Amino acid sequence: MSKKSTNTFIAHRWDGSNDYDKIANAVERAGLKPSDRSISEDAPLDSKGNHLMHDIYNKIDSASTVFVPARPSATKEGTVSRKEIEHAMEQGKTIIAVDTGATKRHSSFFSKNDIPVVPARKDSIAKAVRESENVK
Repeated sequence: MSKKSTNTFIAHRWDGSNDYDKIANAVERAGLKPSDRSISEDAPLDSKGNHLMHDIYNKIDSASTVFVPARPSATKEGTVSRKEIEHAMEQGKTIIAVDTGATKRHSSFFSKNDIPVVPARKDSIAKAVRESENVK
């Protein structure tokens, strides 16, 4: 099966959560060839995080699809993850929340903003991406 290249940004935290790996693996298994736009774990930070946020926004701007963990902490007001989601929404990006199995609940923020929540399975990821392409 030939893989379709897509520019993706995966919102995540580098502090021990394995959401990134689960989402990236599901995207790859879905037959997509991700051109990953995520920020590396060793990205330099300035004292206020401005450099990091600037880099993150640039990466989101160059992505066609933004994947976010469906956990409630990803949408907590003022967090980096929430800022990533809001920026992606402002830019009209496709956003897909992925349930990695890390929590039993999802944030109501996703349903309130018509952001689909899908399991970290190849068929679910592929379907969500196809459906988002049909909407645009």
